[in-house]
Amino acid sequence: MVLTRSRSNNQGNAAPAPVPAPKKTTPATKRKAAASAAPDSKATKTDSTPDISAAKEAQATPAEATSAPLETVPVPAAAVTAPADAPAPIPAAAATTETLEPVKVPTPPPALAAPETSTIPAPVELPIVAAAEPVIASSEEPTVHHVIHPYDVVVSDIEGTTTPIVFVKENLFPYVTSKLAEFLQRNWTSEEMKSAVEALRIQAAKDVADGVADATSITTESAEVSAEKVQQDVIASIGWQMKADRKIGALKAFQGYMWREGYTNGDLKGALYEDVIPAFDHWKAEGKKLYIYSSGSIAAQKLLFGFSEKGDLLHYFSGHYDTTIGLKVDAESYAKIAADIGLNPARILFLSDNIHEIVAAKKAGFQTVITDRPGNAPLTAEERDGNIVVKSFLDIPKPQ
Repeated sequence: MVLTRSRSNNQGNAAPAPVPAPKKTTPATKRKAAASAAPDSKATKTDSTPDISAAKEAQATPAEATSAPLETVPVPAAAVTAPADAPAPIPAAAATTETLEPVKVPTPPPALAAPETSTIPAPVELPIVAAAEPVIASSEEPTVHHVIHPYDVVVSDIEGTTTPIVFVKENLFPYVTSKLAEFLQRNWTSEEMKSAVEALRIQAAKDVADGVADATSITTESAEVSAEKVQQDVIASIGWQMKADRKIGALKAFQGYMWREGYTNGDLKGALYEDVIPAFDHWKAEGKKLYIYSSGSIAAQKLLFGFSEKGDLLHYFSGHYDTTIGLKVDAESYAKIAADIGLNPARILFLSDNIHEIVAAKKAGFQTVITDRPGNAPLTAEERDGNIVVKSFLDIPKPQ
């Protein structure tokens, strides 16, 4: 028996090419399925079993109704052509072991199943992070509101800046008030004491003439006025001035006179914050000069640093200023200091705990840093916002 290939209408009367007989007999059911394939398709091997029922449904044509043997009935191509809307037929399993040229049958893409909310999560929108945004945000954090420019000289206050306020209030001031009467009696006839008392007398007369509250005059010793009376006047004058924390030269000079005795006999030792000497060393190593400007007398300044807890520190300083050059709250005082040093005020850095001194130094053109040490007067938000504020000398920004 010879298997004949069906021909399409457009092939004319040419005899069909013979197909080699298969080595094994193909069952009639499989031959029928093969006959239902598209006439222009060629046998293709497959490793999977085709869906016979689906193929039958897709290929229902009048050719299936005949019961004539496949080998004697030629099937026209038009009779088995699938409808245009029918799915692509599934090729039947090959009935022969001969390898023929495979037919490329387009496979329609599988239909997408409807997403199940229980198994397919909803799309998640990931935020887009721009690299520059964090930098912009960090610039809004509280930072130093001004920069330090290069400088050649550091001028520093003492109380609340290099030295704790408690040392002044709990050591130096009580030393004067507690020992004043005995000190006056013991040194009354010395020339130094006479000069110190005369300076206090001149200041007292000025205060009384100016109508300063609580001001009292100091009498002059004479045949009618005893030394004890004059000493009582001195004690009263020093007492009210210290209570008012006056920054008057005559008062500070007298205090320094007394403190010298306390330092030299070991009753007093100058106290310093722990960061002060490391900062001094750093500035000196960079070639910067250091000066002190304090309401305390120059003599008192030298005593504090000369007899400090850390030893003699006077070698750090190139000079000292006190209120003899002017009050620390006057801009003119800082202009005089800059002129005396011989330097542009912008090349000088002034350190203080007192906001009023900072304002005056700024007016004179100094660069400034305010120290926020324990026990110092609190600063307002506006004062903090308008200044460089540090808790340690080591926190002072580097020049830019």
